[in-house]
Amino acid sequence: MSQVDIAEVSDFLASEISRRTGVPQSALGPSTVLVDIGLQSLDAVMICGEIEDKYAIEVEPTMMFEYRTFGEVLQAVGELLATV
Repeated sequence: MSQVDIAEVSDFLASEISRRTGVPQSALGPSTVLVDIGLQSLDAVMICGEIEDKYAIEVEPTMMFEYRTFGEVLQAVGELLATV
């Protein structure tokens, strides 16, 4: 993927987080702390797998906890995609 559409990545990531936590996508913002909305380790592994499948990149599940907020995770995924 040479051009990263960060809005599309944001929508995808928000959708996956929403699906796993039950928190509406509209409630997710850049400063939303993922563990505060109930993101569990298994959720992180599954979301990272979905990111890997969709974008053909390798994502460590620990990323979801190293970067605490939705915005930080989104930025990290965007940076990974920019290197592909």
